[in-house]
Amino acid sequence: SLTCQKVHWNDGHKTKCKVNSAQTANTKSFSGVALVPARGTSTISKKPTEVLFPYNEFVELFNWEKPGFPPRGLLNCGNSCFANVVLQCLASTRPLVAYLLEKGHRKECRRSDWCFLCELQIHIERSSQSLHPFSPTNILSRLPNIGGNLGYGRQEDAHEFMRFAIDTMQSVCLDEFGGEKAVDRSSQETTLIQHIFGGHLQSQVICTNCNKISNQCENMMDLTVEINGDASSLEECLDQFTVKEWLHGENMYKCDGCNDYVKAWKRLTILWAPNILTIALKRF
Repeated sequence: SLTCQKVHWNDGHKTKCKVNSAQTANTKSFSGVALVPARGTSTISKKPTEVLFPYNEFVELFNWEKPGFPPRGLLNCGNSCFANVVLQCLASTRPLVAYLLEKGHRKECRRSDWCFLCELQIHIERSSQSLHPFSPTNILSRLPNIGGNLGYGRQEDAHEFMRFAIDTMQSVCLDEFGGEKAVDRSSQETTLIQHIFGGHLQSQVICTNCNKISNQCENMMDLTVEINGDASSLEECLDQFTVKEWLHGENMYKCDGCNDYVKAWKRLTILWAPNILTIALKRF
């Protein structure tokens, strides 16, 4: 039950669990355990034809033991707080920082034009070497290259910028293998960025007429949860996110087993949790 999971987590599972305990030498395990047991028909990612970033190398980055550097302040360049908070989060994401500082993306980058991952490496290197706050103008001046509708000097949404930044880094990783169109979908989930932020979200629908269960899985890079009612903690918001939804009336479900529109229960759960889960709170 969810209550048992919470107790187990609080009793120390988080500190005891080893990241690589269920991993093979080079690939991420694709036999994940759902938070809610998966039953019925399901659509799950196929085994990748190619591993773009070996998972054992990611584990080494995740367990990077070099001492971190104190956070550096970022100056507000005029409505740039939305980007500053995201850059601070990325600069505190251990496997990403370890990759940029230890392996160095810039020397392997194949992009001939401006590259966000190269610029982020410069940004993190500067953060690790300086004791003074600075302005991330090299990134802010290139906002349209990160997200088409972002503009320098305008108020923007931090979550939207975060999504654009992660998508841009994912595109950079795929460029090394010919781009998104040249890589099958399952293999796209084996990049460094996917190892860090990627997971699987499951939508389960249960028909109340024939009891057929349908599971649909999709890749997720973050989680957006609403703050409803009197929710006062992140745990409560997550409970609301995974609560069952009653499909009826104009919102009835088309069941393949009944070949008709029926009343049904629908529930969202995290099938495979990301190694680093990014949660955005939807306040409106």
